Amino acid sequence: MPRHIDLLEKDWEIDEVPTPRKSPRQQMTTPVLRRSSRKRSMPPGFSSMFTSPPPSAKKSRKDAKVPSPPVAPPTLLTLPHCAISRLLLCLDVDSLERLSATCSYFDQMIAGKFLLSMSLPFPVGFIKELMDGDSFDKKPLLKLSCKKTRDHYNTFLDIPDYSEPSSFHKIITTISPEMTDYLLSSQMSLLSLHKLRELDLVPDSVKKEDRLLGQRIMTSYSNFDCSLLHHIYRLGSLRCLTRLDVLVDQHMFLEQFMAEFPNLLELGLNILTRPGLSKHVYLHEYLPRLEAIVAASKAPVLKVTVVAETRRQVNKIFKNNYVKKLVLTGPCTFNVFPVMEQLKEVVVNLETSLLDNNCTYWKSRSDDRGLHRAGLCCVNFGAVYENCPNLERFMGINVDNVSHKQTFNKWNGRIKKRFYDDYLQQGGSKEMKAWAKTRWFSRRPVLPKNIGYDGVVN
Repeated sequence: MPRHIDLLEKDWEIDEVPTPRKSPRQQMTTPVLRRSSRKRSMPPGFSSMFTSPPPSAKKSRKDAKVPSPPVAPPTLLTLPHCAISRLLLCLDVDSLERLSATCSYFDQMIAGKFLLSMSLPFPVGFIKELMDGDSFDKKPLLKLSCKKTRDHYNTFLDIPDYSEPSSFHKIITTISPEMTDYLLSSQMSLLSLHKLRELDLVPDSVKKEDRLLGQRIMTSYSNFDCSLLHHIYRLGSLRCLTRLDVLVDQHMFLEQFMAEFPNLLELGLNILTRPGLSKHVYLHEYLPRLEAIVAASKAPVLKVTVVAETRRQVNKIFKNNYVKKLVLTGPCTFNVFPVMEQLKEVVVNLETSLLDNNCTYWKSRSDDRGLHRAGLCCVNFGAVYENCPNLERFMGINVDNVSHKQTFNKWNGRIKKRFYDDYLQQGGSKEMKAWAKTRWFSRRPVLPKNIGYDGVVN
């Protein structure tokens, strides 16, 4: 029997009033009058006599319905706590820091539970706070950075003349490997890294007095960053990283850690190689290691920034099955050939500050360098055919509705018109035939089957 019927039965039992039992004799001597249940209508004359007067104005105002207050529009604060927590996982740490400054609710929810960011080595001000306090709360750290700043500081703030000013750049470039491990181990023991989400190892500046960092400094930076990654790996926190930004040279120390980033969402590679790499080092060390790092990455967003590299007319095959967005910042001669099944967008940032000498593509004429060659500079669009079937946008040009199932010549003819229209919109004046002769590819690029170390020819 349904539950609501049971409840109704109980209600009925409660409302039923028991009557005392009477003898038959008493029932006969005491007549019981039965009230009729038939309804009788009132005569018309009586109804007019007993009509109720109209309600007064005061009663009318009292009986009037008060309009309900307007419903407030939904905001982020009206969402359930579980939904807000889920949304916060999609934000980077910088966005979380800005959100925590908006109101006390998010300040308590974010900054009250987490240590948002910290630099290594520890800033002097942070060390002073630890010394002044009797105890400290070891909150989970979300972002760790090592910017190798050149700003000078005094270790003893209250005794400025006790020691000479120093900088973190000087410490990192002069410290021994043994002291590096001790420094990192002692300072990282004060941090909780089991929820570490972001790691930024790119220096504040890669130049000194308009000169790029020398090889000795780059080696010191790479050794320090490599030791830092080893310590984080020992604590088991590399698997928590979602964003990684790092500076690498031709040795590509990051390659040995690529298998430890299964949850990476964004990988930033900043490349600064020696200016005059030999052909052997370029082809047998730098190129295969770079291609191996790209192939091993599981991050949907790959950002490659070329600060400086040895200029060689060698194709770089970027093959990956996870990358959906590729952002490249570098010279026109970087020569990237993408082979990415999931790729949807390619963003290429090129030099535009020079008036007539922006484009430095191979064999470009001196009078034709004002505008870049979209589709050739930095990234060769010809490699997209059948290798990037899901590509939608390339340097702001819509390319998603051109099928790859047709022949290369037909595909090339349709794509070429869109890039030529973009050339005209930027101020180009060449006819399409002259434009295609010097600013477009005429045949399909032939890509090697093996990349990375498999493509090295002994």
